[in-house]
Amino acid sequence: MKRISILACILGVCFVSTVLAQQPLTKPPIGRHLLHRMPNQTSRTPGLTVSRSFYAQANPDDKAKIWELGTYDHTGTWFATWHINDFGVIVGLGDLSPIGDGAGYTHTLAVPLFGPHAGEWIDLGTLSEEQPMGWQEPLNDISNTGLVASHSTAPDGQVHGVAWTKETGMVDLGTLADTHDPRYAGHNSSAAYGTNKFGTLIVGGSGVDGNPEVGFQAPVVWTPSKMWMNGEFVTKWKIHKLDTTAFPDLAMCVVWKVNDYGQIIGAGSNNDGTITDALLWNPRADGKGWKLTTLPLSPDYPFGETYDINERGEIVGVVASSDWNTILPVLWKPLDWKRTRYSQPIMLPLPEGGFSSCWGVGINDPGDMVGDCWDEAYTKDLPTRWTTRDLTFAEIINFPADWGFAWGVNNNRIAAVTYTGGQKCSAGVPWTYTCGGAIQLH
Repeated sequence: MKRISILACILGVCFVSTVLAQQPLTKPPIGRHLLHRMPNQTSRTPGLTVSRSFYAQANPDDKAKIWELGTYDHTGTWFATWHINDFGVIVGLGDLSPIGDGAGYTHTLAVPLFGPHAGEWIDLGTLSEEQPMGWQEPLNDISNTGLVASHSTAPDGQVHGVAWTKETGMVDLGTLADTHDPRYAGHNSSAAYGTNKFGTLIVGGSGVDGNPEVGFQAPVVWTPSKMWMNGEFVTKWKIHKLDTTAFPDLAMCVVWKVNDYGQIIGAGSNNDGTITDALLWNPRADGKGWKLTTLPLSPDYPFGETYDINERGEIVGVVASSDWNTILPVLWKPLDWKRTRYSQPIMLPLPEGGFSSCWGVGINDPGDMVGDCWDEAYTKDLPTRWTTRDLTFAEIINFPADWGFAWGVNNNRIAAVTYTGGQKCSAGVPWTYTCGGAIQLH
């Protein structure tokens, strides 16, 4: 099976992906959807017509409420959603006004679905004036408190993890070089991928020049503290490297998500790609950091990655065959109240319609799971849902588009969707010109 392979910096510090070719993978990549995504590096299509206004409409088939968000402020060429918090605020990446005939600078963007400012785009700013142009993986997160974990290019040209709030604006989270540990003196870049609902932890990675092949790529967590400064309390974030000493073969690790219990999930790989493990860090009983464990995998599907975790400790992710030609969505469930033992990966079903592989990417506390599925020839790729309440259930999400995925779902059962096609986003080039949206699951 052919797949679009992308040379990408898995720790998010080099975010403009490069299309190589539609060739089989030579080793398993770590990263959500880096197997089959395309960057926005082409010129704007002549005569492109994309509706960029805000819609809430009824789907005639199931009466679900649908929001079509379009792109930033009626001028952007693309937007890709990642997460949505329980108050209905979507966060992702997109571009601002196009430069010439191409895309505009890439910014972290947010848009609320409800309230007096529903449908109004929020530009979260940058650490420096200019950002890389082109489509980028929308790997960021938003808490219920309004904290956004993302990334931005610093004045030195390296990408750093950032924390944004309405009160503080964008704050540079720094890198492991800031710890003054000589082992990480070269770590000049970082990325923040996830935060919990309370906004009390941020997770991501730190590396060298944004290149996973240069130096050790370290999984990190940032913890906050309050300091009195200039007559007020301000939040300071401290970076910590997550412990990986129990698994010395894992030369590259990435962490995606953390819950309010303090569990952190991600994936790790050795240098030659012959090992890709689904990883879980649990808080230590003595309160001194986190302890790393690997989640169970099956002999038929020896590669695994975790992507999201809910407050019950249920983890959604994928497993893959040894050649990565088959990728299947799975669920891991805790087997004890301490969450130290987990089930074998529970295979989630493929939806009807000739689909051969799926990504399971998002999960909420009620047990809704979302992702996307595609066929072997890669002629279709559509947003998909599952549920922990019925592990035989799989369904293509009935969103009015020709192509898309759903990566986040909140506790009000609203799924965030990135899509191309349909009547409202008709540019017709998946992952080159995309729009953001959302749908109320029923």
